[in-house]
Amino acid sequence: MEVICVRSVLILLAMLGLPTVSLAQVTAKGLAIAGDGVEATIGVFTFSPGDEVALELVRGEPCPCMCGDLLIRSFRILDEGGAEVFRDTARPYPVEAAEWVGRWDLAAPSGTPVPPGRYTAVVEASVGTFRAELEVAPEEGGLPTGAGLAWASVCGISLRVYRLVTADENGAEITLRREEMLMVALPGNPTTGYGWAPIEEPDFLARLEGVEYLPATALVGGGGTFFFRYEAREEGVGVLAFAYLRPWEEESAGSFSITVRVY
Repeated sequence: MEVICVRSVLILLAMLGLPTVSLAQVTAKGLAIAGDGVEATIGVFTFSPGDEVALELVRGEPCPCMCGDLLIRSFRILDEGGAEVFRDTARPYPVEAAEWVGRWDLAAPSGTPVPPGRYTAVVEASVGTFRAELEVAPEEGGLPTGAGLAWASVCGISLRVYRLVTADENGAEITLRREEMLMVALPGNPTTGYGWAPIEEPDFLARLEGVEYLPATALVGGGGTFFFRYEAREEGVGVLAFAYLRPWEEESAGSFSITVRVY
């Protein structure tokens, strides 16, 4: 399907009597709405070797249009030539968008890191296809210079792209640009009464709403992952810290912290 310009989409929506498309300042390369659904492409989002990427498809409330079930049908990564370098097979698809976080560690299925270059994250959803253009920068390239991580939305449905931080990065320093988004994913098991909670949050990070916990298995008591999301609103340096504890106890069973630098 031919991708039309943002202004044309706004005119089309107005003619159809639908709410207009809202865009963040990250470039929306293409937006289109047709009989077979939405086509949206945003980017470019730059990552360094060793980083991890997370994506979500989020529906705002109240829903202005396209208000049926929002399902994720597949998630894959293509290289610059269009060849598939990663496909998420860790769970059965389709899955409800509210129960999905797409993750990619910048590696092929073999575990080998992908070479520097351009890649495209493709999220096939029940309302259409959302793409995010990614760039893996050379290790010697220094600080990334691409567009900041943000999102574009169609009918209140937004594709978000995050710098993902996991438990393996405890004590690390994470560098973000203003308006980039950060997701912290920590393993835990709420059936034990324990849960992760933030105990120190820099003022320049704004916490974002989203699913707080996803189980790793359908088995009761199997454990899963706690999620925390932030947007870098201002420049600054500070510690983002979490504790693994029970609400009725003062002593924690674990801790996690990173230093966040926003420029």
